[in-house]
Amino acid sequence: MRIFKENQRFRQWWLIIVLITIVLASALPLFSEISLNEVKLKSLIAPVISLLVLVLVFILNLETRINSKGISAGFEPLPFLRRKYNWNEIQECFVRTYAPISEYGGWGIRGFGRAKAYTVSGNKGIQIITKTNERFLIGTDKPDLARRAINKNLKNYKK
Repeated sequence: MRIFKENQRFRQWWLIIVLITIVLASALPLFSEISLNEVKLKSLIAPVISLLVLVLVFILNLETRINSKGISAGFEPLPFLRRKYNWNEIQECFVRTYAPISEYGGWGIRGFGRAKAYTVSGNKGIQIITKTNERFLIGTDKPDLARRAINKNLKNYKK
């Protein structure tokens, strides 16, 4: 039985403007080449890469689940960006307020070493500390529902 499920997407207006500006700026050199009928392959690299980043940001979806087995989070549809923690691996788990810029350098896929984060927006997150002292933060826009699901499942697991 799924207790908590949340999906978040990158939809900040400023991020969209920045990405569109980068795509357009990287495509500017193409316009002069098109007028000269000499489009070179190397001129396509920057616009294509920036367009791919824009598309990726639009399709990425941070999916978080909390159920009787544990907590999982991942940026769908990328399978290599999924994390799962069973309750027996977790030493501590709680919802907290964090400082995205000073603690993780912003939002997205963040962190190095034992402290990592998957966030999309805001400053509320599900903090997981494993028994091996790994720290993982999952951003949430539903902190109260997440807190209830964590407390209910931890209580049931410890019985």
